Amino acid sequence: MDLKVVFCNSTQMKIIFFIVVQFCMFCASCGAFAADIREVISVGPNWETFTNRDGSGLYHEILREVFKLHGVTVRHEYVPSDRGDELVREGVADMMICDDRAAESLVLARYPMYVSDYFVFFKKSRIGRWKGPESLKNKEIVCQKGYYHDWDFPVPVRLRSMPSGANALNMIIMDRSDFYVDDLTFIEISIKEAGKIYDPEKYDIRKAGNRSYHPLFMTSERGLAVMQMFNDGILQLHQEDQLRPIYEKWGYQYPDFDNF
Repeated sequence: MDLKVVFCNSTQMKIIFFIVVQFCMFCASCGAFAADIREVISVGPNWETFTNRDGSGLYHEILREVFKLHGVTVRHEYVPSDRGDELVREGVADMMICDDRAAESLVLARYPMYVSDYFVFFKKSRIGRWKGPESLKNKEIVCQKGYYHDWDFPVPVRLRSMPSGANALNMIIMDRSDFYVDDLTFIEISIKEAGKIYDPEKYDIRKAGNRSYHPLFMTSERGLAVMQMFNDGILQLHQEDQLRPIYEKWGYQYPDFDNF
């Protein structure tokens, strides 16, 4: 009986040892691959205050600080989110910034770059008194293409994609749809771009949910190496309290990195 216990423990130890060795080999491989990387390419839309075309913005500035720790430069190409996913999948780009769920064949980084509540904009005369998620049930919700999905809502909804936030906003103003969903910052930008003034007597904005947005990477050797560089860099900058000033500069909520 004692021999059986020793044999089982010995077998378990061998399995554990094998797993540890494989993990260490994987980390070493990523580290070795990362040593040869001198530039990474990020892709995604031009989002005001996130990826401004002049190189400023929350995402741009975070990525520069993260990869500067590794002696790596970052180049950004402006493309729609769906096209960005394709470029990463094809190995043309290293990461798509950012999304709340991984597209097919891609993986999310451990740490987010942005966490936020998202809201719905609607016309009071059409919807009536806000009753929480129940008000959204079976209603049509317009959104920017690729930004929101069925799983973002706790009740059944009908999503309709629009080419821009301003287009989505105008659908509500012209009484052609029920809700426009977006981050509050984007709703404010859409109102500005549409040349409108928010009238609280006619319209309302209510919280619809919360989510975190992470860079997406390919599962290739290079993709996993770049993702490890990103995760390691975010953690180091967080521990050194170097990220908070960037979030404060742009007026965005600081993620609770310790719980990711």
